[in-house]
Amino acid sequence: MADSIQLSDRTQHLRQASVLRTLTERVAAYPDGINLGQGVCDLDMPEQLATATIESIRESRATYTPFAGVEPLRRQIVSRMEQRYGVSYELDEVVVTIGASAALGSTFFTLLNPQDEVVLFEPFYPYHYSAALLADARVVAIPEVSEGGPDLARLEAALGERTRVLVLNTPANPSGRVWTRAQLERLAALLDGTKVIVVTDEIYEDLVYDRHTHVPPAAIPALRDRTITVSGLSKAYSITGWRLGWLAAPRDLAAAIGPVFDTLCVCAPRPLQEGAAKALETIPQRYYTDLRDAYERRRDRLAAALESGGLRPRVPSGAYYMLADYRDRYGDIPTSDACFRLLDELHLAAIPGEIFYADASPPVLRFHFAVEEPVLDEVARRLATGL
Repeated sequence: MADSIQLSDRTQHLRQASVLRTLTERVAAYPDGINLGQGVCDLDMPEQLATATIESIRESRATYTPFAGVEPLRRQIVSRMEQRYGVSYELDEVVVTIGASAALGSTFFTLLNPQDEVVLFEPFYPYHYSAALLADARVVAIPEVSEGGPDLARLEAALGERTRVLVLNTPANPSGRVWTRAQLERLAALLDGTKVIVVTDEIYEDLVYDRHTHVPPAAIPALRDRTITVSGLSKAYSITGWRLGWLAAPRDLAAAIGPVFDTLCVCAPRPLQEGAAKALETIPQRYYTDLRDAYERRRDRLAAALESGGLRPRVPSGAYYMLADYRDRYGDIPTSDACFRLLDELHLAAIPGEIFYADASPPVLRFHFAVEEPVLDEVARRLATGL
């Protein structure tokens, strides 16, 4: 029977062997394994969020919510966008989703026809790539012109009649790149006169370092009406397993995406929505600045640890990932080989650079620093002296 089952072509890429799954299984098999690969964010959530969610479970009915989300949470999202960035949305322009991934997937299914083109900037977040393929789209990858920014000249040459969606990730996973206002304004000029929709993943918006500023593409007037903003609380509140995100978009776009999300998921969990609404209302701004500062210290600690171990880190401006060139330690070998050598030698898992590029990857590994500082101290010890 198994031999006669026909599976869809659009899911073929998801059935390929996963180096991430293999790495996770192997590092978990070591009693002293340290996983700096998948960014699970192993930190405590805010107490206000936990308390409000527990109260919702005890006091609220366990029924569906509107697919767009409960009104108090959407009001908090609208207020957040206005107060932080001066970007105004109405309640019906916000859709609460099951994580940012569901927001992105619902958006792709809404906007894309087979063989429409989706532009990604390398190195890209692999889920953006796989979700675009799942929607039967063709991915056009734009490389960095340097470590510091995107190749906008290459982008201009790549834009065509089939270009439908351009995905921005700012702050970016895995590079930590933060798009500047000037870069976004140049992007707006390039897209002027096109029908390209900008889908922007801003899940790391609270984690921007060295006095850089997060600028949502929707805050650029020339991009506002073509931008779908995706974000959530997984990273800021250390609740990656709760899967709570949202999108904000011009009314016609939000109205089209919402029913697609409804069909896929119905709604996000009510207790998590109600807890998040209360947390957004009551958690003071100091929480976010303290969070940022703590991550910046972890970033610097990991960079020093990698340098001590013969790796060359690219210090990020945002998010909680760091790419590092491994050639001084392992030579010019494939990224997956370097990854497994590190794992076997030090019981330390990173992610091979190959999953962040459409074609050839530079010789880099990705590490995350969303762990307690003593874990990073142990990483530094192992890199410097071995097990």
